[in-house]
Amino acid sequence: MKLLVGIAALVVAGGLVAAIVVASNSGGTDWHAACESAPAQVAGKHPNAVSEARKALLSNGNDPRLEIEVADLDSCAVEVSWKADQPQPTASVVKLLIALDLIDRSGVPDDSEASDVQAMLSASDDRVASRLWQQLGGPAIVQRQAGKLGLKHTTPPDKAGQWGSTEMSPEDVITIYRHITAELPEDEREFITEALESAPQNAADGFDQHFGIPRAFPGAKWAVKQGWGTSDGRRVLNTTGLVRIGSRTFAVAVMSTWDDSVGLPVATKALTAATGALKNSLAGASSLT
Repeated sequence: MKLLVGIAALVVAGGLVAAIVVASNSGGTDWHAACESAPAQVAGKHPNAVSEARKALLSNGNDPRLEIEVADLDSCAVEVSWKADQPQPTASVVKLLIALDLIDRSGVPDDSEASDVQAMLSASDDRVASRLWQQLGGPAIVQRQAGKLGLKHTTPPDKAGQWGSTEMSPEDVITIYRHITAELPEDEREFITEALESAPQNAADGFDQHFGIPRAFPGAKWAVKQGWGTSDGRRVLNTTGLVRIGSRTFAVAVMSTWDDSVGLPVATKALTAATGALKNSLAGASSLT
């Protein structure tokens, strides 16, 4: 079964949680980076990181599938890559494209619309995403942004209303973060990244969205867009975002699917461990500057 409209995770009995709590990570980090072209691929970097990340998922069984790309946005080089050109359902990660498309068409939103878009990005509010998806043309959003940004492995959902079934590769997710940090005007970049770095632990539907990057990089600055749900009998769990370690800025995309018999607590713990396996390679890259 495809991801249904608005599925980013679990629906909490009694409706969506309305309160948005500002995460302790937030603090107005300047996420500008200089990587304006596709980061250079360097073969064989950090093989142990890939091995350890895969081991974290494989130890949990039930056919986990993992794709990774991590890029240093200062040196403009790929640090870690594993099956990074293979697309899979994005779940709520597609909300990045919705926000970018809205800004392209009408500029940085203000007033209540600004609050809504911030909630869509930070608290992963599905109601806002569904409204904007319909308002902006649904699958046309994905087609426009894929064309503009040069996303090679990104396709809209088969069923027009099911925005969470948009497919994207880790490589394309990194391209989006590179675009945000290097190509957007300052006001647009700050609008998006301030929302992403303010992601509360509990999303709008009550799900704990601090799996992956937030827990794998304690003490580091981050700005994340997470994704979770189900598609075609597969559990979808994605952790993506920007991470600041030392003086370096990294874009990280760790995307996974599982047999949907796997419980979310098991999957989120394993994905966090897999993401944590990348930490030493990023710290090593940081120490070179």
